[in-house]
Amino acid sequence: MTAVHEVMSTSPVTVQPTTLVGDLLVLFDRHDFNAFPVLEQRGQLLGIVSKLDVLEFLLSASTSGPNIGLLATARVENLMRPEIVSVEAREPISEVGAVMVAKNLRSLPVVERRQGGVLVGMVSRGDVLRGLRFQLVEGSNVSPGMR
Repeated sequence: MTAVHEVMSTSPVTVQPTTLVGDLLVLFDRHDFNAFPVLEQRGQLLGIVSKLDVLEFLLSASTSGPNIGLLATARVENLMRPEIVSVEAREPISEVGAVMVAKNLRSLPVVERRQGGVLVGMVSRGDVLRGLRFQLVEGSNVSPGMR
């Protein structure tokens, strides 16, 4: 059985609540991620901010169209989602994949709950698929008729 820590990214790019939305957009362009974990200075996970959150924020701020002026002053804390779906590093990837499918998530923060929710990585749909492929190659999830 493959665990999340075997396939996750261990050095995730993160943002702080005070990160400006304009700077966040630059990070989205640079890294081509769908979401960034939002951390406090001690490393505890506070929330997550996605491209969809930014889009909703910019489009809902004005009835006459997107308010690009908000990019200069709005901060991640104004649009991040504090309700976080996260997983632990030792969880089986099949369970993580099931959460992603059920909640239609592209990536999930990986935390160490025993340390108070400290972020230790990120896992994406691609990571989960790669881990499931490893299991199939090893034969751990292949039925006898499929070998």
